[in-house]
Amino acid sequence: MVRWGRRIFLILLTGWGLLLVVRCQLPRQTVATEADRDSTSAVYLVRHGWHAGIAIRRADLPDDQWPVPDDVLDADYVEVGWGEARYYPGHSRGIWGTVRAGAWPTASVVHVVPVADSVSARFDRHTIVRLPVSASALEALTQYVAATFARPDSGTALPAADGYYPDSRFYPSELPYHVFNNCNHWAAGALEAAGCDTAPRWTLTVSQVIRQARDCGSLLQRRTVD
Repeated sequence: MVRWGRRIFLILLTGWGLLLVVRCQLPRQTVATEADRDSTSAVYLVRHGWHAGIAIRRADLPDDQWPVPDDVLDADYVEVGWGEARYYPGHSRGIWGTVRAGAWPTASVVHVVPVADSVSARFDRHTIVRLPVSASALEALTQYVAATFARPDSGTALPAADGYYPDSRFYPSELPYHVFNNCNHWAAGALEAAGCDTAPRWTLTVSQVIRQARDCGSLLQRRTVD
């Protein structure tokens, strides 16, 4: 009886893993060549503890694709991150919050931070990697991020929660969140869209994201806080 119980448990565990892998729905983009990345334009990867966000110049954002243009009108840059709908804003943390966020598919949100100055000035105590991008890679990246937002019928997204900063907000996303489709998979996918040679499905930690970013960019500053 014990042997059959173990077999059933292993079958269920394998089925759970396959289900989550199949449910991976990150938007994907073609990786640019080395020549394509040769550009003076740049985006920035910013580390925030276990998460990483990508910062893009406000002038480079297509207003007809992003559902939050009016909320970042005066920004020089817009930093965007993605995570679980309750864990990321801090509504459900601790052991149960961590298990809940990864064990099965749950809802997700996008964190949007307007940056009125330079990225390094706004996040002066965080690790930042500068990534050169071509025009085609920049377009792919903005499309990737745009696909992360839920698409409201009105065309403009309403905030789901207050953000970590007085002027930042969380917005709904339609992407499922789980252990095989987590915030670091998303960040690695953003790097891939920006022209970096990454493996988003196999990127589980923020440290991997930072290493991948440094392989195709340059370290701008090292973090002093988590």
